[in-house]
Amino acid sequence: MENRPAFEKAYRRANELLASSKTINDFPFDAKDLVKEIGQGAIVCRSFSKAEKYGVDITDFGSESAIIMMFHGKHIIFYDDTESPRRIYFSIIHELGHYVLGHKLNLPKGSEYDRQEIEANFFTAQTIMPEQIIRLFQKRGTSINRSFIKNSFGTSDEAAQKRIETLAKTSSEWRSRAEKEFDDVILLKYSSFVDRICPLKSSYYDYEYEEEMQNKRNSWF
Repeated sequence: MENRPAFEKAYRRANELLASSKTINDFPFDAKDLVKEIGQGAIVCRSFSKAEKYGVDITDFGSESAIIMMFHGKHIIFYDDTESPRRIYFSIIHELGHYVLGHKLNLPKGSEYDRQEIEANFFTAQTIMPEQIIRLFQKRGTSINRSFIKNSFGTSDEAAQKRIETLAKTSSEWRSRAEKEFDDVILLKYSSFVDRICPLKSSYYDYEYEEEMQNKRNSWF
C-alpha cells in the first residue's frame, strides 16, 4: 500500500549511520554532534529558548518536544530544553530522522503525516537502541527489560518500553538479506560497548558463536 511505512528504508538508513558515523561509538551518544556530522552546516540544533532570535513563535509548536523546519535555506531542529536530557536525546534524533529519510515538512495531520512519524520513530529506535546489539545481549543470557534498556542505552522509560514491545513482535529471522547486511559490521564496531554492558560468559554456546563471528570478521580482510 502507498501509505504503508517504509520500515526497511528507515532500518537500513539507521544501520548505515551506525556503521559509518564517527560520532556514534558508544551509547548514549551526543545527538547534537551527530546532527553536525550529518548536516555539515545544512542542519543545526537550537533550543526553544533561542527560537525567538530566529523570529519563531514557539507557541506555534503546540505540545511538540521538537520540530524541524526550514529557515533561510537551512534546516533547524528546535527542541524543548525544559524537558529531560533523555527525552531531548530521542526528540532530536527523531527530527534528524525526518531529514535523513527525506520527509516532507509542515504536513497537515493525516495519513502521510502519520506514516512519516512512524518511520522517524522506527529510525530513532534503531539508531539509539540497535536491534542487533539487543539480540546479542539476549543470546548472552541477559534478561531484556525496560530498566536494562533504559540504563544501557540512556533512553527514557517510554522509549525503552516501546522498544521492548516492538522487538517482542518481530524476529531477526524475518528480516531481509538487505536488512541483515550491516549486522556483523555493527556488532564488531560496538563490541566494546557490548562487552562492557554484558560480558561474555564462559560457555560452549558462546564460544561457538564468538568463533563464528571472528571467522566472519577475518573474511573481510
